[in-house]
Amino acid sequence: MKTFAISIGMLLMYCSQIRGQSNTATNNVIEGSKIAVELIKALTGKKDLEKTSGCKGSYADLCVVNETTNSIAVVMAKARSDEKKEILIQPSSKECFLQIGVGVWTYDLHIPAVPQSLRRGDILIEGCQNLIMTIK
Repeated sequence: MKTFAISIGMLLMYCSQIRGQSNTATNNVIEGSKIAVELIKALTGKKDLEKTSGCKGSYADLCVVNETTNSIAVVMAKARSDEKKEILIQPSSKECFLQIGVGVWTYDLHIPAVPQSLRRGDILIEGCQNLIMTIK
């Protein structure tokens, strides 16, 4: 596409030189370049409108900070779905669920190898959020 646009620009520069509209080669190059840039803008401008809106309404990021002295396992299960995610967070560190789908998620915090939950609850994930959950 760019090769096509450049070749049209060069053709226009050549035509302007034949007609004698410019007196110097520098003016021909400048005018031809302006035309080529405008042509490229016109041909590629339509693609910008077709881009997606990004994360809006589809996903968000959720980070969990572990400030305890034990490793913590975090299990996320989406309501009304079989989708499930799990991460293990080392002591004094942070892990993230990137691009987690919007909706209601149930979280379960527990120490690995211990079946009892430390904390369990629901969290609403809305589009484009960057949530941080701190465990103390």
